Amino acid sequence: MNTLADKIKKIKAVITDVDGVLTDATMNFFSTPAGKIAEVKKFCAYDGIGFILLRDFGFKTGIITGGNAPATEHRASTLGLDFLYYNYLDKLPALKDLMARCNLKAEEIAYIGDDLIDMPALKYVGLACAVNNAVPEVKSEADYITQVDGGKGAFREVAELILKMQGFWPEALKKSEEGTIGSSQKRPLVVIDFKKQNQK
Repeated sequence: MNTLADKIKKIKAVITDVDGVLTDATMNFFSTPAGKIAEVKKFCAYDGIGFILLRDFGFKTGIITGGNAPATEHRASTLGLDFLYYNYLDKLPALKDLMARCNLKAEEIAYIGDDLIDMPALKYVGLACAVNNAVPEVKSEADYITQVDGGKGAFREVAELILKMQGFWPEALKKSEEGTIGSSQKRPLVVIDFKKQNQK
């Protein structure tokens, strides 16, 4: 049976949910002057550096979400993520599509979730991670449960765990001293909308 360390050492991509993982699960809406409804998301800066560090060391990163907030796409593009899957309440098809595009095996992927719709993805990947405030069913499937809640640096915690276990952390600290974190070239964000895909 593979240990946690064995699983972590195989990881080449880190994929995450948004609400409840990159945010604290609070959903804020307001009315615009034009009479439309806009959603505001509060992201954690620590997580942002986690994404950037993973990119710097060659990991693929992505988001699979059941929603479609423009703020999520802006965040993903700004940080240089590889993939953003919108409107995927069933996360597994998106995960398999990403694997095919990147020629990755399930054991090479870490997924971070918090709620029941994340369960199929968590059961499928090599490293299943749950945030500290995840529902009990998700925690029961997790190889690793973060010490902090979603929206409070949970993604960063997983990113650091992987970088440390794979031996990249000393170089990451060196990059921080040199001011070269984020020096790797951003890859263009691939955005895939489930609803648009299924209208064809």
